[in-house]
This record gives sequence, structure tokens and C-alpha cells, in this order.
Amino acid sequence: MSTEVLMLALACGMTMLAYMIAINAHGSTRLSLSYLMATIMLAATVWGIVQYVNNGQNAQKMEQIRQIESEKRLAEARAQTQEEALKANKERMSAAARLSTFISTGTGLASAMINIDLQDRGADLEVLMGRAAETKRKADDLKSSFEKSGTYDNSFNETISLLKEAIQSLSEAAYYYRSFYYSEDSEQEDLRERVLRQKARAAYDKFQKAGASIASSGT
Repeated sequence: MSTEVLMLALACGMTMLAYMIAINAHGSTRLSLSYLMATIMLAATVWGIVQYVNNGQNAQKMEQIRQIESEKRLAEARAQTQEEALKANKERMSAAARLSTFISTGTGLASAMINIDLQDRGADLEVLMGRAAETKRKADDLKSSFEKSGTYDNSFNETISLLKEAIQSLSEAAYYYRSFYYSEDSEQEDLRERVLRQKARAAYDKFQKAGASIASSGT
């Protein structure tokens, strides 16, 4: 039992005692004074009880307010966490889409160089050289775009590493593709074609692994 309750109980007891004294008082003056004192004590006791009840209600209300504010802060924190998670996931999805574009473009170029007919009898030399130059330009553009694409989430580290190797092999394959038509003899042609196919195949395999790496990263 708290001190406030004990004090109120004591005040109630004293008030009852004061009224008992007033009831047993003799004489108009003594009777009046006794009832006056008893009434004052009653008023003070009632005021004390009211204050005690109000304080209890106020404390309960304050506790409810604190609890509501605490729940509000928790809800805001959860909402912020969810928002950050959604933002991070959106950024990862966007990064995966950019990487997938590099992989798709690189795979197409590598596949084309693997299967290209370097001595197409149905095309003029200028056309063949133009094709080679265009492939070299596309490979260079892909490499430049990849290098300027910015940073990525750590979960793409393996993909980035594979893409760097794939694009480097692709660039080298495109170089040998273009230089094939500037060969001085058939032996040099054979060497450059062989290196071209090897580099293109290596690039193709790396691009395939990079694609599998994105899939395994959970995007």
C-alpha cells in the first residue's frame, strides 16, 4: 500500500472521529465549532481523494501516451526499414538489368565472331572489312559503357569480375577479327583466325558464367 493511500485512510479516520466528537458535543458554540472543524476536515479529505484519483488517471493517461508514442516510433522505424529494403532491392534489380544488358550484347558479339565466315565468297573485301570494323567498334563501345557504368552492390562482385574478363577477351577477339584482313600471308591469317575463335569462345563462356552468377545472386 502506498504512502498516499495510508495518508488518505488516516484522513478519513480523523474525519470520522471529528464527526463523532461533533455529534457528542454539548453547547451551541462547541457544537458549531466541532461541526465546522469536521466539515473542513471532510472537505480536505474529499479534495485529497479527488487529487489522488485524478493523479492516478493522469499517470495512466501519460503511460498510454508514452506507449502510443513508442508504438508510433517503432512503426515509423519498421516503415523506414522496409522502405530502405525496397529501395535497395530496386537498386539491385536495376543493377542486375544493366549487367544483363552487357551480358546479352557481349554474348551476341562473341557468338557472331565464333561463327563468322571470314572469307565469305558472296561479299566483297570492303564489305568484310566493314563488318570487322563494325564489330570492333561495338566491342569497344561495350567496354567503354561497362567501365562508365559506375559501382555495384557487393553481391555482384563475382559477376563484375567475370564480365571484366569476358569483355577483355571480346575486345581482343574483335582486334584479331579486324586485323585478319590485314594479314600479310596465309600463315598469319590462320594464326589470327585461330586466336580470334579462341578469344571469342573464351568471352562467350565468361558471359554465360556471368549470367549464371546474376541468377544465383537472388535477383
